[in-house]
Amino acid sequence: MRRAIVLATVAALALPAAAAAKEVSSLTVCGSDGCKRITAHAALRGFMDGGYETLAPEHGGAFFTVKVAMRHAGDDAGGWTVDYLRAANLIRAKADYSKHVWTRPAGVTARALRRAARGLQPYPAEQLGPVREPPPVAVEDPPARVSRPASGGGSSPLALAGGGATAAVVLLAGGLVARRRRHPHD
Repeated sequence: MRRAIVLATVAALALPAAAAAKEVSSLTVCGSDGCKRITAHAALRGFMDGGYETLAPEHGGAFFTVKVAMRHAGDDAGGWTVDYLRAANLIRAKADYSKHVWTRPAGVTARALRRAARGLQPYPAEQLGPVREPPPVAVEDPPARVSRPASGGGSSPLALAGGGATAAVVLLAGGLVARRRRHPHD
């Protein structure tokens, strides 16, 4: 009985957390002649959780857009749009600093995207723009900083005197220690 109460309590505490999480509510695949909506729960979950990041393709191609709608606690929570290259099974999303992230959808999501794009006219490759980020601009190394040597050939007389005094104190202390070891009762 006690175990059943503990399990029920844990389940009750977990429910609000799961219900409050943001989730994909729909994917809408669009071409130049129309759109088709994906609502299959497995495909929606897989869009956020499945697939993996990959390199950009060598060349672009005809593409579709995918409008991602989000939901939070049953309410609309906005969304975004990505590009979908059906022939390469790749998704391009905008990232920070005008860069792009490429992902390869997996399993049920990839099948749902292909199925939704079937029969739609893709946008032409020219509208996709460049698929690879331009290489960073080469910057010349700054010139090496050359310091002039201090005038007077190096150390100041005050530094030499301080170093000499330190050496004298160390020698005197060493001599006193050695004398005490030889004559312990003086």
